[in-house]
Amino acid sequence: MIAAWMTPALVLGSAHSTTLEVIRMLGRKGIPQFAVGTGGSFVSRSRWHRFLPGARREEPDPSSLAGLLERVAVGPMVLIPCTDEWALAVARLEPVLAARFPATLAPRESVEILLDKGHFAEAAQRLGVPHPRTICLASEGDLTALPDSALRDTFLKPRDSRAFHARYGVKAFRFETRPQAVALVREACQAGLQLVLQEYIPGPSTRYYFVNGLVDRAGTLHVSVTHRLRMFPPDFGDTCYGVSVRPDEVPAAMDVVKRFLGALRYRGVFDAELKYDERDGLFKVLEINPRPYGFIGVAARCGVNLVAMAYQDALGLPVEPAGKYTAGYHYFDPYVDRSAVWPLIQEGTLTPWGVVSSWVGAYQPIFSWDDPLPGGVDFSQRVRGFFQRGVRT
Repeated sequence: MIAAWMTPALVLGSAHSTTLEVIRMLGRKGIPQFAVGTGGSFVSRSRWHRFLPGARREEPDPSSLAGLLERVAVGPMVLIPCTDEWALAVARLEPVLAARFPATLAPRESVEILLDKGHFAEAAQRLGVPHPRTICLASEGDLTALPDSALRDTFLKPRDSRAFHARYGVKAFRFETRPQAVALVREACQAGLQLVLQEYIPGPSTRYYFVNGLVDRAGTLHVSVTHRLRMFPPDFGDTCYGVSVRPDEVPAAMDVVKRFLGALRYRGVFDAELKYDERDGLFKVLEINPRPYGFIGVAARCGVNLVAMAYQDALGLPVEPAGKYTAGYHYFDPYVDRSAVWPLIQEGTLTPWGVVSSWVGAYQPIFSWDDPLPGGVDFSQRVRGFFQRGVRT
């Protein structure tokens, strides 16, 4: 048992707060670890961060994972992917390497379904899971052939979110007219990106819920739920302020997640995003990420340390059950939330004092009193970037 417990984890991450949270959650449990993908970012300044021996000079990427693991001198290790690309790379490992470097992860086919928004929509429809109406577009011709009614109250969404965001810097496209939509699809296809046409579910940011969880090898579901209160940009943005709630407060949302993951024989950490549709009273699943996400730190504060559970499960150890679940933890991203609250202050629905009081005591993912250096480095980099943009302007 001691030897298994001291098996190190290999965090396959990026320069993102989610990777930082995973590293911290392992470190606070005393689990030895290494990391790749973090470069010289603020994540690498964590007190618990350790570069993988031999991999620091030439930063590996997901396409080279198998070669990296074959060369590594340290082993076995538990793999914890923190991005879509890393999750897919782990799912595609050959059995010999997968046995030497265990991970709590779903079958490759299931991961591929979750990462491709077209396949995801098809699976939701096949399983009868509530989901926004979605039409896959192989070319601009598919869009041209649709009647006007099919385009009403819709938007264009990528099948590959990461590649799309890397090119356009946004999560989706809004459009006003059919010609505008056709032009967007044409340009995306020329860039090698496929889109889907998806129904937009009306309603404010408070209609969104996020289920962060783990399905262990016995099929047991461990979860925490976060209710979004503010987001930015307002249509297709990220959560900048939210609060944890009890899973039993949204049983219909939990049922949707259980049905979908059960049908995919899912195993591992996940983040499911749902939106409540007031028109028909259904929680509709928008996406499920087969990896840790930003609210994983909130889950730990609620008593559900999903990263430690995934580590134990990968090694075949008993998964330590969550303690008493404590809801009511507030989450905020200070750099994004300031953009979200300003319009609310201007229209009089929120006061400056209300903003400040909501921030006091709230959890934020980068700065931490027991690991302050990443927060300080991130702040200094943002300030430097602000002034550099001003000089160029």
